[in-house]
Amino acid sequence: EGYSVEVTGIVMVERALNDLVVRSQLVSVACSLLLVFVILSLTYRSPMAGLLGLITLSITVGVNFAIMGFTGIKLNIGTALVASIAVGTGIDYIIHFLAAYHRESALGVPDPMEMAFRTSGKAIILNAASVGLGFLVLAASEFALLSNLGILISAAMGVSAVSSLTLLPFLIKLLKPKF
Repeated sequence: EGYSVEVTGIVMVERALNDLVVRSQLVSVACSLLLVFVILSLTYRSPMAGLLGLITLSITVGVNFAIMGFTGIKLNIGTALVASIAVGTGIDYIIHFLAAYHRESALGVPDPMEMAFRTSGKAIILNAASVGLGFLVLAASEFALLSNLGILISAAMGVSAVSSLTLLPFLIKLLKPKF
């Protein structure tokens, strides 16, 4: 009685920093997804292209956060970077596949989807495998931040590649966009 207790020091600094990271991460991912929509819509002169990219990329980012939740990996400064990396690699693979599909369609190829798989599909798989396995080496680190970063980036590379080579073609076949 007569005393009051306040939590201070490094605990409060870490809490404030963590709150800032979570808030800024959500804002930056939302801004990135909006920019992806705008860039793809302008590039292909079609809001449908923007929507295709947005859906595919949202799945990739969502799976990344789901992996974190299921494995108990906390959102912190290091793991917050992974969503940005997932957006970066995801949009790269999406643009790679869309460009190949668009090019083959414009050339009048009988099955532009098959040709897109033959050309950019191989490149996407090789890139995701080489970069993903390179980052997976970090999983062996005894430093949890590096280990989690390696696991999450590898997973993001794999999910980005798989969604670009499965979900994106499915959406193209389903929605039949006019670029």
